[in-house]
This record gives sequence, C-alpha cells and structure tokens, in this order.
Amino acid sequence: MDGHAAKTNESTFPSFVDLDNFLTKHDSNFIWLLVATILSCGWIIYLTYYNSRNIGLILTLIINRLYKDGYIHIGSFSFSVLSGKVMFRDVYYINQDMSIRIQDGFLIFRWWKMYNPKQKQHDPKAETRLYVTVNGFEFHVYNRTDLYARLQETFGLEPTLQRPKKDEERGREDRNKTLESVNIKAESQDPSSSWRSLIPVIKVNISTGRLAFGNHYLPQTLCMNFEDACLTYATKPPSSHLDQYMHIVKGSLENVRVMLVPSPRYLGMQNDEPPRLMGEGFVVMQSNDVDIYYYQDEPGKLMHQESGEEAETSSEDDKLQDLPPCWGLDIVCGKGTDFNYGPWADRQRDCLWKFFLPADYQAMKATEVAQPGKPRQIQAFELRMNIIADATIDLLFTKNRETNAIHVNVGAGSYLEVNIPMTVGENGYSPTIKGQLLHVDTTSSMQYRTLLEAEMLAFHVIASYPRVWNMPQSWQCEIEVYKATYHFIYAQKSFFTDLIQDWASDSAPDIYSFVPYSWKFKILFHQFEMIWAANQHNWIDCSTKQQENVYLAACGETLNIDFTLPFNEFVPTTCHTRFSLKAEDTDMRLSLPECHPSRCPLLTLAKDYQNMKLPPDMFMPGENQGAPPPKAAKSRWRNITRAESGWVDCWSVPNFLLIIDYTWHPIYPQKADEQLKQSFSEMEESMLSALRPPEHTSVAHTSASAPHSRATTDPSELPPDRLHVEMEMSPDSQIILYGPLLRALISIKQTILLFHSLYAFQ
Repeated sequence: MDGHAAKTNESTFPSFVDLDNFLTKHDSNFIWLLVATILSCGWIIYLTYYNSRNIGLILTLIINRLYKDGYIHIGSFSFSVLSGKVMFRDVYYINQDMSIRIQDGFLIFRWWKMYNPKQKQHDPKAETRLYVTVNGFEFHVYNRTDLYARLQETFGLEPTLQRPKKDEERGREDRNKTLESVNIKAESQDPSSSWRSLIPVIKVNISTGRLAFGNHYLPQTLCMNFEDACLTYATKPPSSHLDQYMHIVKGSLENVRVMLVPSPRYLGMQNDEPPRLMGEGFVVMQSNDVDIYYYQDEPGKLMHQESGEEAETSSEDDKLQDLPPCWGLDIVCGKGTDFNYGPWADRQRDCLWKFFLPADYQAMKATEVAQPGKPRQIQAFELRMNIIADATIDLLFTKNRETNAIHVNVGAGSYLEVNIPMTVGENGYSPTIKGQLLHVDTTSSMQYRTLLEAEMLAFHVIASYPRVWNMPQSWQCEIEVYKATYHFIYAQKSFFTDLIQDWASDSAPDIYSFVPYSWKFKILFHQFEMIWAANQHNWIDCSTKQQENVYLAACGETLNIDFTLPFNEFVPTTCHTRFSLKAEDTDMRLSLPECHPSRCPLLTLAKDYQNMKLPPDMFMPGENQGAPPPKAAKSRWRNITRAESGWVDCWSVPNFLLIIDYTWHPIYPQKADEQLKQSFSEMEESMLSALRPPEHTSVAHTSASAPHSRATTDPSELPPDRLHVEMEMSPDSQIILYGPLLRALISIKQTILLFHSLYAFQ
C-alpha cells in the first residue's frame, strides 16, 4: 500500500526534471514561461499603480507646453470607455492671480443614453448626461495682476507687471466677438447644434470645498468652507424674449462657514486682535444648510431702438418682456445660522476691499447706450438672502481687551436684498440695500441685558456715488420698527460710546483720501414703548426676575426721528446737526416695584381718578346735556406697559415735537511728529522720569525741555459747544402729577447724555 501511495504522489506532483523533460519534449522552455509570468505580473502592477500617474505626467508636459498663461499639474489620470468614466487625482492650476486645486475626483459621461436632438430646448428637468464628483476642492484668489498693471500705467509708474499687448487684446476681443456672433447665429438657425442640446444638465458634487481670498501681504484671509455641495447646472428660457437663454446653477451646501483667518507668513505687525476666535479664526457667518440659486441671462442682440410713438403704443406685456437681462444670486439659510460682525471685522473688510478693488482716482465714464446689433446690457446684479429658520446676529467690539457684544435673535422670514448697478449714468450710480428682520429680540453684554424687542424691523439704505471720486456722496438710511419696546439705562451711554470709538478711525485726517459725504437718517416707529429706569442715584437692579426698579415709559402710535450727519468739510472747526422728533398719540406711564412704599397709594389714586373722571360734554349747559356720551377711545398696543401689570397713565400728548440743534467742536487725533523726532535716549528719559526721585533742575534745563512737554489747556478757556432745544406740544395735552412721577423725572438724565455720546468721538 505504501509503495502504491508513493507512486501516486510522484505522478501527481512532477519534479523539476520531469517538467523540464515535458517542456523539451514539446519544444518549449521553462525560462520563457517564467519570464512571461513575471512580465504579466509586472504589467498588471504597472496598469494598477503606475499607468495613471505616467499618463498624468505626460498630459502635464503636453498641456504646459501648449498653455503659457499658467501652470497645470495632473497627478494621475485614467479613463474607462465602457463606463464613460474619467478619474483624476492631484489636479491644480496656478497662475499669477489665483489657484485651483482638486484632491481627487471623477467624471462620468453617460454616452449610452439615447440622444434626442428634437427635445425641448432649455429644459432644466432634462436628463443628466454629465456627472462630476470632486473631493478636496480649493479655489484661492490672491492677486489681481491685470488691475495693478493698469494702475501702474494710469499713474505713470515703471511697469513691473506683464500685460498682454494692446494689439493682442484687440485681436482677442475681435475674435471673441466673431465667435459670439457665430454662436448666436448657429443657435438661432439650428438649436440642436449647441452642446447644451447634448448635455442639457450637468450635476456636480463637491466634498470638502474651500474658497479663499487673501495673501501674505494682508493680515487676514477671507475663507469660505463647506463640507458637501450638490450643484446642478442647466439652462431655461430667458426672462425676456429678446435674450437667448438663462444660465441657472442651483444646489445646496452643508456646514457652511465664512471666516477671517490669519494669513500665514504675514509680513506686517499683527496688533489688532479679533474680539472672538472660533476654531481657525473669526467666524463671520455659519449655517448648517444653505441653498443657492444663481441665474444669468445670456444677452441677445439689440435689434432696434423704439421711438417715442412706438413706446406709447406698445402694451404693458411687451414692456415687461423688454426688461434688461437678469443677473442675480439667491441664498437661503436654514437652521443654525449665525452672523458675527463688528468694528474689527469691518476693518478687515476694508483692508481686503482696498487690496482687491483699489481706487484709481479717475472719473468714471458714463456707460454708453447699446446700439442696434450689439448685445444687450445687464443693468444690475441682485443678491438676496432669506433666512427660513431662527438665526442670531452678534455685534462684537473690544474695550480694554474685553469683548462686549450686542446679541440679536431674529425669526424665520427675515431677508436681505442688495442691488449693485453694473452701469454708470451721468450722475454716477446708486447701489441699494434693503431688508427686514422679524421677531427681533436684542440684548447686550451689560449686566442689564434687555435692550430692544420688536415685531419687525425694516431698513432701506441708498448710496449715491458720483462719477468723480472726491465729489460729495449722499447716503440715506430709512428704518421702520413695528411694535417695539426699547429699554434705556444711563450705563448705555458709555457702552455705545465705546462701540463708536472702536468703530471710528483713530488715524489723523488726510486731505489726499478725504471724500465729503453725509448720512441722512429717518427712523420711524409704529406702536412703540420706550422705557427708562428711573431709580434714585441711577441705581439699577439687574436681576432677571422681580426687578425692584422704578420705570417711566413713553408709549405712542408713531415716532419719527430725522437727523443728518454731515461730513462735507475737511477738518471743520465746528459741526452742526439738527434732530427732529415727532410723536403722535403719546402717553407717559409710571410703574413702581412691589417693594416700593408708594405703589399701593399710587394704584389706589389712579383707580379712583379713573372712576371719577367724566367726559367734558357732561358739564355743558342747555341742549348738550342730553347728548350721548362720547365713544370709548380706541385700544392702543401695549406690550409691557399694561394697566393690569401696575402701570399708571400720567401724561397724554396727542402731538409732540422736539427739535435739537447741536453744535460742537470736534477733536481730531494728532500725528506723533514730536515723538518721531525724539531719539531713543530722550524717549527712555521721558518714560523713566516718573520712576526717579525729583531733582532740582535749573531754569535753563526746564526751558530746554519745554518744547517736548505738552502744553496744558484750561477747559474753561475753550469755546463752548451749543445745544438748542425746542419743544412743542398740542394744547389738549393732559398731565396728572403724582409724587413718584416728580421723583422719577428728576432721576432721568438719559436723553441729553445719549445724544451727546453719539458725537463724543468727533
């Protein structure tokens, strides 16, 4: 049995000699079999790991040999004809102004789907043939070479930046115009010839994207990060029959965050610290879900210009169809939406704006009217942001390295609209900003947190820019507040003064950059309550429940506040502002805390007076005695100052007018010329003089050091500011004097000080 098993094993597993004899007998060789096996394994390994990289290297060399305006790198590239899939990795494009980087991704072209050239043109619901997925997308803008080269040419500086030649630019423009006209004619003759008929819809998925604006010459870089983005590009019929079609890009982004991040390798001094840091930097805006809808009409050619008679005879529908091409972006913010802004963020915005959009100090040319045969002009860019969930807005500023904040809660339905003109008229252009905030609840970081409650706050800002950069500008701001309750305390004077001082520029006035402008404010309150804390010695109870404060409130139906802040003169000696306050159907109400000894007597007196008060018609003699009693007064809106909560009517004024003329002497920051002229030894001597014991110095030494010492000024010798107040009330005003009311009026000193604090920084 064992021998038979041995013979079986030998026959089952041949030895090397048997295999060599078998290959020799059949005219073969084992070496060639081994080589073929090794080459097959090597070829499989090459195709699996190295073929895509070598193809990417070859494509990189070929593309950069043909394209000279930037550098394009492709790490790896592979494709599959059967599945219509193209895969790529480590792709980036870099030029003088921007860079685009993609970690990896793939593209699928569904070539097997049936192509119907007669399908409905510009159908956004058409079938998707092209699908793109990108992971690790980054778009970074760090320079504007062409703009700065044009500034060098405008200012007559030595050219250090390369620009294409004028002849080449003209040739390119002519070529582009020719191509555009050819495309327009081709689409009008045969719509199926356009690539949009083959690929009507393109879907793009981006995982972990980032948009950045900045470089190492700027202290902060503006970054927008998002995790997942699903975008869809399509076309649809235009808003006007005169245009060709409308581009639309719609989609959703998750975990969006807009931040101001410190620029790496920043060359300057970083002395201005942000008031709050969240992760990498200061968060300007963040939201869990953001939906975007971008649209832009492709302008058509202007056929002819209508005369006056044709314009009158044309119908309204035709006029609506003749509207200019549309261009805009709609943003919808969902849950978890937070906005953070303040003086520090505004300074960074100004720094980024001046770098990427520098002023050329040249008079703008009025936009020429489009002539027949030329493309129609886009008049404006419209940006709209809607908030469909509760959101927060924080206004942050710093005082003595301590962060202060104004926290605003807004409800769903709030929106913001921005209209930016794309054309310049004879008088310049006027961008507008408008919006509304619903269910506003505002608190501050002070110990007394309550600030403002309103059902709706609507605002409208109109800016007028002339064609000459240093001509007077006009800014108009209209604010309407509905059903508002505002809380005043004396400490808010210092709080808002610190905010204005942090926002105001502390640099010395510069005539070379001075632009005259004026702000016109119009604030209108509908059904308002303004509550003053009127405790003795300005003592305020800041507890959240059962506050022991005396409150005095002004309640009314309408309040109109008009004033203008003029900045039309360079370093004026005096500044003048006129405030106008008009109120209708205003009542003054008083509330005492439960612990106040006069609360019960006050409520009893008010109740007895209301029962004893008779209409004036009851005291008229003769036939008027039988007249019916007057109708009950219309109920007025009250939020906090309700009678059942212990509020008592003290004063009723149907019409009230207050005019304040304020003239003050502004104080400007001075340049430290004397400090710059001092040597290091003199600066050290001035700093250490306070720590050294006093010494007897001679008169000569005193006179020598006098120029470096600051001259003392007696405030009584300075010219005074002027405050002129005019108050007018209707004759049928009624006041009921209570003892606690007189004490509360004496304790109030908020109003005048509040107006004075608005200009303390001047």
